[in-house]
Amino acid sequence: MRQPTDKLIAAVDAAGAEAREARSRYDAAAAKVTDKKAMLEAMDNYRKTYPVIKEYRAIRKEKDKQKFYAAHEADFIINDAAKRQLDKLGAPKQLPKRKEIVAEIQSLISEKNECYNDYREKSDRLHELMTMQRNYQMSMPQPKRGHSHEQER
Repeated sequence: MRQPTDKLIAAVDAAGAEAREARSRYDAAAAKVTDKKAMLEAMDNYRKTYPVIKEYRAIRKEKDKQKFYAAHEADFIINDAAKRQLDKLGAPKQLPKRKEIVAEIQSLISEKNECYNDYREKSDRLHELMTMQRNYQMSMPQPKRGHSHEQER
Protein backbone atom coordinates (compact mmCIF):
# COMPACT_ATOMS: atom_id res chain seq x y z
CA MET A 1 0.00 0.00 0.00
CA ARG A 2 1.27 3.43 -0.91
CA GLN A 3 1.81 5.97 1.81
CA PRO A 4 0.01 9.33 1.64
CA THR A 5 3.39 10.98 1.18
CA ASP A 6 4.06 8.82 -1.90
CA LYS A 7 0.80 9.96 -3.47
CA LEU A 8 1.58 13.56 -2.58
CA ILE A 9 5.09 13.34 -4.00
CA ALA A 10 3.73 11.83 -7.23
CA ALA A 11 1.11 14.59 -7.45
CA VAL A 12 3.77 17.29 -6.90
CA ASP A 13 5.98 15.74 -9.58
CA ALA A 14 3.09 15.54 -12.07
CA ALA A 15 2.00 19.11 -11.32
CA GLY A 16 5.58 20.30 -11.74
CA ALA A 17 5.86 18.63 -15.14
CA GLU A 18 2.54 20.17 -16.24
CA ALA A 19 3.65 23.63 -15.06
CA ARG A 20 6.99 23.35 -16.91
CA GLU A 21 5.23 22.22 -20.09
CA ALA A 22 2.71 25.09 -19.83
CA ARG A 23 5.58 27.54 -19.28
CA SER A 24 7.38 26.31 -22.40
CA ARG A 25 4.16 26.76 -24.45
CA TYR A 26 3.84 30.30 -23.08
CA ASP A 27 7.49 31.10 -23.89
CA ALA A 28 7.04 29.80 -27.45
CA ALA A 29 3.92 31.94 -27.95
CA ALA A 30 5.69 35.01 -26.56
CA ALA A 31 8.63 34.42 -28.94
CA LYS A 32 6.23 34.24 -31.91
CA VAL A 33 4.67 37.57 -30.90
CA THR A 34 8.10 39.18 -30.57
CA ASP A 35 9.17 37.89 -34.00
CA LYS A 36 5.99 39.12 -35.68
CA LYS A 37 6.34 42.56 -34.08
CA ALA A 38 9.95 42.74 -35.27
CA MET A 39 8.81 41.74 -38.76
CA LEU A 40 6.13 44.43 -38.72
CA GLU A 41 8.65 47.08 -37.70
CA ALA A 42 11.10 45.98 -40.41
CA MET A 43 8.30 45.98 -43.01
CA ASP A 44 7.30 49.49 -41.99
CA ASN A 45 10.89 50.72 -42.26
CA TYR A 46 11.32 49.03 -45.62
CA ARG A 47 8.11 50.46 -47.02
CA LYS A 48 8.90 53.97 -45.76
CA THR A 49 12.32 54.03 -47.40
CA TYR A 50 11.50 52.16 -50.61
CA PRO A 51 10.34 55.27 -52.56
CA VAL A 52 13.76 56.85 -51.97
CA ILE A 53 15.49 53.72 -53.32
CA LYS A 54 13.16 53.67 -56.32
CA GLU A 55 13.90 57.33 -57.04
CA TYR A 56 17.64 56.65 -56.74
CA ARG A 57 17.42 53.84 -59.31
CA ALA A 58 15.67 56.17 -61.76
CA ILE A 59 18.55 58.67 -61.73
CA ARG A 60 20.78 58.21 -64.78
CA LYS A 61 23.77 60.52 -64.21
CA GLU A 62 26.42 59.20 -61.82
CA LYS A 63 27.10 62.65 -60.36
CA ASP A 64 23.39 63.13 -59.55
CA LYS A 65 23.28 59.63 -58.02
CA GLN A 66 26.17 60.48 -55.70
CA LYS A 67 24.51 63.72 -54.56
CA PHE A 68 21.19 61.95 -54.04
CA TYR A 69 22.84 59.14 -52.07
CA ALA A 70 24.68 61.62 -49.85
CA ALA A 71 21.45 63.50 -49.19
CA HIS A 72 19.49 60.33 -48.35
CA GLU A 73 22.17 58.10 -46.84
CA ALA A 74 20.15 57.45 -43.67
CA ASP A 75 17.26 56.09 -45.75
CA PHE A 76 19.63 53.72 -47.57
CA ILE A 77 21.01 52.44 -44.27
CA ILE A 78 17.53 51.95 -42.81
CA ASN A 79 16.36 50.19 -45.97
CA ASP A 80 19.36 47.85 -45.97
CA ALA A 81 18.91 47.02 -42.28
CA ALA A 82 15.19 46.38 -42.83
CA LYS A 83 15.96 44.01 -45.73
CA ARG A 84 18.47 42.08 -43.61
CA GLN A 85 15.98 41.87 -40.72
CA LEU A 86 13.22 40.61 -43.02
CA ASP A 87 15.56 37.97 -44.47
CA LYS A 88 16.58 36.92 -40.98
CA LEU A 89 12.93 36.58 -39.90
CA GLY A 90 12.05 34.60 -43.01
CA ALA A 91 9.63 37.09 -44.51
CA PRO A 92 8.18 36.10 -47.89
CA LYS A 93 9.50 37.84 -51.01
CA GLN A 94 6.11 39.49 -51.55
CA LEU A 95 5.50 41.29 -48.26
CA PRO A 96 2.06 40.74 -46.74
CA LYS A 97 -0.25 43.64 -46.04
CA ARG A 98 0.20 45.45 -42.75
CA LYS A 99 -3.38 44.68 -41.69
CA GLU A 100 -2.75 40.95 -42.09
CA ILE A 101 0.33 41.07 -39.88
CA VAL A 102 -1.46 43.19 -37.25
CA ALA A 103 -4.37 40.70 -37.21
CA GLU A 104 -1.91 37.81 -36.87
CA ILE A 105 -0.15 39.58 -33.99
CA GLN A 106 -3.47 40.12 -32.21
CA SER A 107 -4.31 36.44 -32.67
CA LEU A 108 -0.91 35.42 -31.31
CA ILE A 109 -1.31 37.76 -28.33
CA SER A 110 -4.64 36.16 -27.41
CA GLU A 111 -3.01 32.71 -27.74
CA LYS A 112 -0.13 33.89 -25.55
CA ASN A 113 -2.59 35.16 -22.92
CA GLU A 114 -4.41 31.81 -22.90
CA CYS A 115 -1.09 30.01 -22.45
CA TYR A 116 -0.19 32.34 -19.59
CA ASN A 117 -3.52 31.75 -17.84
CA ASP A 118 -3.02 27.99 -18.20
CA TYR A 119 0.50 28.32 -16.81
CA ARG A 120 -0.73 30.37 -13.83
CA GLU A 121 -3.39 27.75 -13.00
CA LYS A 122 -0.88 24.91 -13.16
CA SER A 123 1.69 26.87 -11.21
CA ASP A 124 -0.84 27.73 -8.50
CA ARG A 125 -1.82 24.04 -8.29
CA LEU A 126 1.85 23.10 -7.94
CA HIS A 127 2.36 25.61 -5.11
CA GLU A 128 -0.79 24.35 -3.39
CA LEU A 129 0.45 20.75 -3.54
CA MET A 130 3.91 21.75 -2.32
CA THR A 131 2.33 23.56 0.63
CA MET A 132 0.26 20.47 1.41
CA GLN A 133 3.40 18.33 1.25
CA ARG A 134 5.30 20.69 3.56
CA ASN A 135 2.40 20.81 6.02
CA TYR A 136 2.13 17.02 6.03
CA GLN A 137 5.85 16.62 6.66
CA MET A 138 5.72 19.16 9.48
CA SER A 139 2.81 17.35 11.13
CA MET A 140 4.63 14.02 11.15
CA PRO A 141 6.57 13.26 14.33
CA GLN A 142 10.25 14.03 13.95
CA PRO A 143 12.73 11.27 14.85
CA LYS A 144 14.56 11.87 18.10
CA ARG A 145 18.24 12.52 17.98
CA GLY A 146 20.69 10.33 19.84
CA HIS A 147 22.30 13.12 21.86
CA SER A 148 20.84 15.61 24.29
CA HIS A 149 20.81 19.32 23.66
CA GLU A 150 21.90 20.23 27.16
CA GLN A 151 25.39 21.46 27.69
CA GLU A 152 27.55 19.42 30.03
CA ARG A 153 29.37 21.29 32.79
